Amino acid sequence: QRTRHWINTDPTSAPSASAASAGASGAGGAESDFWKAVESEDVDALSEMLSLGDQEPQDSHGVLRPALSLLSGWRRAQVTRATVDSWRYQVSWRPQAYDSALPRSGSSDVAGRWIVVTPAGYGDHPWAVASMRALADGGAQVSQISADADLASNPEPLARLLEAEARRDGGRPAGVLSFLALDCGETVEGREELQRTPLSGTAATLGLVQAMVDVELAASLWCVTSGAVSVGRADRIRDADQAHVWGLGQVAGLEHPEWWGGLIDLPEEPDSRTVGRLAQVLANASRALMTGAPPREDQVALRPSGVFVRRLTRAAPASHAPGAGSWSSDGPALITGGTGALGAHVARWLLRSGINHLVLVSRRGAGAPGADELRSELLGLAGPEGKVEIRGCDVSDRDDLSALVESLDEAGTPVRSVFHTAGIGTTASLVDSDVEALTQACAAKSHGARHLDHVFHDRELDAFVLFSSGAGVWGGGGQGAYAAANSSLDALAQYRRSRGLHALSVAWGTWGGGGMAAQGAAEEQLRRLGLPAMEPTQAVEALRHSLGLDETTVTVADIDWEVFAPTLSAARRRPLISDLAEARAALDGDPLAPGSAPKAASRTGTRSDDLLQRLTALSTGERDRVLLDLVRAEAAAVLGHSGSDSVAAHRAFKELGFDSLTAVQLRNRLKSATGLLLPTTLVFDHPSPRALVAHLKNELLGDDTSAGPLTASEKERARDGSRSSAAEEGDADPLVIVSMSCRFPGAANSPEQLWSLIAEGRDAVSEFPGDRGWDLDRLYDPQLSRSGTSYTREGSFVTDVAEFDADFFGISPREAVAMDPQQRLLLETSWEVFERAGIAVDDLRESRTGVFIGAATSYYGTGPVSAGSGSDGAEGTDGFLLTGTATAVLSGRISYTFGLEGPAVTIDTACSSSLVSLHMAAQALRNGECTMALVGGVTVMATPAAFVEFSRQRGLAADGRCKAFSADADGTGWGEGAGVVLVERLSDARRNGHPVLAVVCGTAVNQDGASNGLSAPNGPSQQRVIRQALANAGLQPGDVDAVEAHGTGTRLGDPIEAQALLATYGQDRDADRPLWLGTVKSNIGHTQSAAGLAGIIKMVMAMRHGTLPRTLHIGEPTPHVEWSAGAVSLLSKDQEWPSGTERTRRAGVSAFGVSGTNAHVILEEAPGEAVEGTDDGTTLNTTTDIGTGTEPAAVPTPWVLSART
Repeated sequence: QRTRHWINTDPTSAPSASAASAGASGAGGAESDFWKAVESEDVDALSEMLSLGDQEPQDSHGVLRPALSLLSGWRRAQVTRATVDSWRYQVSWRPQAYDSALPRSGSSDVAGRWIVVTPAGYGDHPWAVASMRALADGGAQVSQISADADLASNPEPLARLLEAEARRDGGRPAGVLSFLALDCGETVEGREELQRTPLSGTAATLGLVQAMVDVELAASLWCVTSGAVSVGRADRIRDADQAHVWGLGQVAGLEHPEWWGGLIDLPEEPDSRTVGRLAQVLANASRALMTGAPPREDQVALRPSGVFVRRLTRAAPASHAPGAGSWSSDGPALITGGTGALGAHVARWLLRSGINHLVLVSRRGAGAPGADELRSELLGLAGPEGKVEIRGCDVSDRDDLSALVESLDEAGTPVRSVFHTAGIGTTASLVDSDVEALTQACAAKSHGARHLDHVFHDRELDAFVLFSSGAGVWGGGGQGAYAAANSSLDALAQYRRSRGLHALSVAWGTWGGGGMAAQGAAEEQLRRLGLPAMEPTQAVEALRHSLGLDETTVTVADIDWEVFAPTLSAARRRPLISDLAEARAALDGDPLAPGSAPKAASRTGTRSDDLLQRLTALSTGERDRVLLDLVRAEAAAVLGHSGSDSVAAHRAFKELGFDSLTAVQLRNRLKSATGLLLPTTLVFDHPSPRALVAHLKNELLGDDTSAGPLTASEKERARDGSRSSAAEEGDADPLVIVSMSCRFPGAANSPEQLWSLIAEGRDAVSEFPGDRGWDLDRLYDPQLSRSGTSYTREGSFVTDVAEFDADFFGISPREAVAMDPQQRLLLETSWEVFERAGIAVDDLRESRTGVFIGAATSYYGTGPVSAGSGSDGAEGTDGFLLTGTATAVLSGRISYTFGLEGPAVTIDTACSSSLVSLHMAAQALRNGECTMALVGGVTVMATPAAFVEFSRQRGLAADGRCKAFSADADGTGWGEGAGVVLVERLSDARRNGHPVLAVVCGTAVNQDGASNGLSAPNGPSQQRVIRQALANAGLQPGDVDAVEAHGTGTRLGDPIEAQALLATYGQDRDADRPLWLGTVKSNIGHTQSAAGLAGIIKMVMAMRHGTLPRTLHIGEPTPHVEWSAGAVSLLSKDQEWPSGTERTRRAGVSAFGVSGTNAHVILEEAPGEAVEGTDDGTTLNTTTDIGTGTEPAAVPTPWVLSART
């Protein structure tokens, strides 16, 4: 008797939604029209919407007009606040667990040779000594180089020393550990020599970078600072000057991603724990270098309390932040860079805020261009009581600045607030920079800030605001000196705060209205990189918010993450932005991952047709010339050169001045010019114009081999021509499916019921279930205005999933309640799969039957996970929840219940889990690890977490339906269910009298590896896994008739999958025999871990019925696939599936996990032999059709009289 077992069985116990929330969720088009009328102060439109049209116009106007102006102003303020909130970010330091990113103590081998570079006279620095000892203890060979004092201006001697080290003992060094940044003179306190040696450590680090480039030393460079960053309030900045290196390092990572290691900040004195952590960081770097991957973390702070990693995260919304207030000042404000665009914007805002005395400072003072006009404008804003002074002063000269401040004090107008906007933007690659350029960039910006701090060190100012730049946060190509200058401002602000003084450092994005970076072509270039200009009035509003919140550091930038994240991460992973959901989504959603798409499917536009026709008519040499002219012209345009003569064909793009940002621009321009889908790593993969020409010519005219053709061994295994049947091969005992069972949405509680659902063209989409304790009212929010909500309220669900016959399986009611419903479904379907095969379960006890289950955690009984979750535990389940909800127990529970002693494994590779389980089961059977394998996949959505999470990523279809390969595709539709199949060798199946439903011809599993994002689908990897499965089956692509696709209904994943199928199965086939493409997800949704087995069961049933069923919701095929590139057709209607003596039905089934693990399985219809003799002389009819309900054909049965007969 099945009864209900569910934690928190009373749905009404969950909190109900408030009326306010319900009202908010019902906003629609009328609300939008209302606010448009308000913002435009359209009285007539508003009157009509409010049904005041029956009144006389003057009456309705009289009612509305007094309030409309106030309401319009309020609305504009709300919109501005929302915009400002979306621009606010902060740099934070996240504690890093040891076992997450760093190897544990005792297991860290610091491989290879390491070169430790120290400033002259620093060879015995405690940290240098401790680091070299730690490296040696970890197994590294350590060499020390003491840099000359003039390294910054003359890197040549260091380059020769590095070159000698690189040649010593053969092989390149594993890493370079630089302590040059420590050479910054005394600590901040009481420094009087700032102007004499302000940048010695930073300049020396620049010299080291240039020396490594000069000798092409491809070792991992790690730069060490000490006390340059603060990981928390109690962690005090000790030397803000060293923070310059953090800005320089950001740019080094962009311009030289192939050998950049990272930045490490150390405490003042070494201790054993911190030294050990440093060794672990470097060991991790060694491992990464050996595998060709970037380090997992490249910005690390080590403290006695632990390891911290640097992250850019969203700052709290100004309107919601605790302690938010207003800022005001009652005295004169000093604005450096006052006659520039930024200073002028700040001046206007201050005057409007009630400050009536401004002192605008610039090097040229009143002689600066536009100074008189600006003063006149500001005086007009200030009114008769206002005062605006424009004074000449070089803030990089401390004496000059001190004299200015003293004169204001003597005049009785002491400064009450300081706004430091001065700065000089310089552009040059690190290789082309020098000490002079670095000093010039830092003079006004960072040194000026330091002088301001010194001059006002004993005053409690109302504000001390430093205008920094995003370049100091994330770097920028060609902005090494500028980034260095800005990166120190955050450190200075934190240092002032530690002394009890006010400070706010704002790292700005791009300002409109003539900001430093946003002028003409520069503004357009930044927009293309994903940094559009901010409207100045809104930018100063952001400044007001930060002052009101009394923040110390904040980043304010309008960032288009869909563009900026892939650009910033083009050549190497950027952990800095990995905690931002928008950045992760952009990186996961970039189809142009490293590697190339198949040629036939990669051309995207019509320009390529013209280019291709032109190239086809030319000789080989002329083709090279045309493509070289194209590449050089586009490269010159990106670099801003007037002509292509400056772009030498043989020079490396890096030498020409390209970094990862400009590399992406060149990729984009060539993509447009050629119509090819080109990876973001194009310039790094093909590092000179001439090398790039060879690649483009191959993509446009040659055979593409990048997706992974059959290897020699694979070709040898794949027989020429079409095989008649896998079961007829004498070199193997094929694996066969002998039974199937399932529970899927739409009351599909058996393979027959699932087939009926599919054959009748029905889908199983329904509203959220009301029996799982979800707060359905609170959960649904189409606007996602509240956290923990979903913008869809439909999916595909298994009915009565809480029902379970605990007594049948000998399980107590208390334990049954604590059991994950996934365990319960698998117990039921596992029993049924044995029963449908005609196997008595008791006969399997102590047998070597394996259990391979694909599943993930359902979060059953784990507490509230969202606004709509009602799971809050239940009395009496203590002691059972651990085994009841552990994913590992899913397979073990089946083996325990039925007494099975073969391997029991639970596999979680996300959506590919159940197909990976089938692959592992096949291997275990072939290796003799088990005699029979139960393979299953299961997903039950015990909580709405999947809907909540994917709603935030905008990855769900609002109506809950998967529109696979359709132009209407708008996201996936979640489903759930369980599927189980029983697999054994064909010889065993015939000997044991088990029905043979289908043959498992071939299986394959692979991984995307270091693709364009952890969860981004990868077309070349999908092609490889398909080819591997074909080779494993000994088949050619043309031997397969249909593919049950992964096809989740996403705009990104479906086109990538279709292109992979076109490049593999779609080539070299007859037009009248296309590969038929469909997916069961259009019927039952994306059943996640069970999806692969849902496809297996569907295709087995399709083979046995001789019909390929149609896929629902296709409408028009997606335009993002070049369908003409191969012979692949969508199953928009049912297709007869013929079979006969010359043709065997075969189908592929694909599943691609969000984990990056891909699986492909090839099935074949059951062999045609009807009779098989057994060892004991009896005869069996092997075509008994358990699972389809059809009667077996009548066949003669021999009567064996003797062994001789």
